Amino acid sequence: MTDLDVMLGHGFSVGPLNGKAPRTRHGVQDFTRNPDVIAGWRRRWPGSNWGVTQPGVIALDVDPRNGGNLWDLNLRPEHKTLTVQTGSGGWHIYYRVSGPVRGKVQGVAGIDVKAGGSGYLVAPGSIHPVTGKPYRLHRDAPIADLPEHLLALVAAPTFSPPSWTSRRDLDLIGKRGDQAGDRWDGLIRAVQDAQPGNRNGTLFWAAARAAADGAPPGVYSDLAAAAHQIGLPTNEIQQTIRSAQRKGVA
Repeated sequence: MTDLDVMLGHGFSVGPLNGKAPRTRHGVQDFTRNPDVIAGWRRRWPGSNWGVTQPGVIALDVDPRNGGNLWDLNLRPEHKTLTVQTGSGGWHIYYRVSGPVRGKVQGVAGIDVKAGGSGYLVAPGSIHPVTGKPYRLHRDAPIADLPEHLLALVAAPTFSPPSWTSRRDLDLIGKRGDQAGDRWDGLIRAVQDAQPGNRNGTLFWAAARAAADGAPPGVYSDLAAAAHQIGLPTNEIQQTIRSAQRKGVA
């Protein structure tokens, strides 16, 4: 049994990835549990990376490169759950939770919240496109409910990105990102936290601002990855970013 089969056994839908980006036209919307479709993808893209998603399941994405530390979650033995070690040395810790969630653990550096159903994560058995190291299944355990002490830290944020018409407020998001030491972080975070009904508008604004500020190509890749994770289709992401690059922000 492969690691992907294990994830399917835990109830995830899966889809093929090129690095971290979906290979299929509609991205996470194409993810499936249909064995015939999955077998066809395996034949078409042998050796492909895979993404996983499941409504009602989130992953706490601990990224040491951004200061993420597993110990900051204050997890105890009774909180054990399905856990994957990432190819960059971080962790994906899966939990069940009801209701909308924010894009990161409040007040904890380097730990994002990736929501299943609308977003996806790289599955174990895949290879990290930068480090060349595998994602490994660290603990094959039933997916537990989110520990009570973390509920308030991942519940839907009181702030949600304003509408496209509120450009002045959106500009403030970007400025806060600049002041934090990474001039592009505010743009990427805005896309990661974008809510349904405002996701495309936020992506357009972020890409247009990046274009106006002369962002390097890697910023657009990060914006595209963030948009994939919140569920925007691949073709829509590409069209939105191209349109924003042409227009920029005055």
